[in-house]
Amino acid sequence: MARFEEGRSISCPPLFEGEAYFQWSNVMKYFILAQDLEVWKIIEKGYMEAPKKKKQKSENDTKAKLNSRAMHILLCGLNEEVSKKVSTCKSAKEIWEKLEKLYGKEEKRDGVPSCANLLQSSKVDGVLALDEPEVSSNSSISCSYSFDELQDAYDELNF
Repeated sequence: MARFEEGRSISCPPLFEGEAYFQWSNVMKYFILAQDLEVWKIIEKGYMEAPKKKKQKSENDTKAKLNSRAMHILLCGLNEEVSKKVSTCKSAKEIWEKLEKLYGKEEKRDGVPSCANLLQSSKVDGVLALDEPEVSSNSSISCSYSFDELQDAYDELNF
């Protein structure tokens, strides 16, 4: 009879300890999406407090609560050392972007160039040069990224 090990908790965010950022960010994204789509939208689009007007007070309060909730989820998913590096951030989007800047733009991951960097290095005058050795179909480099991660990397290239 097969024995299954315990999986991750669906009520606790994945913990980031400064390594394996790409895997953590993907799992965290889906953790947040499962909690509340609006929380993820605040991380993606950001939150800036609008000038206080009676009519917009309710909308501002809702967005402020979503931003606070997003920041709480993100900070609960960071160990103490990583948390210190984003402690001055004022919004969830700012935290997410700082983590991406600190850990996501690595030249190499475990000695292998990241897929995003391979794509960037093979961009020639706005055209992806697939005949380059690093990204050819015969390449021995293996990337373990999800479709969404690769799509995001491609979108960042601004083709």
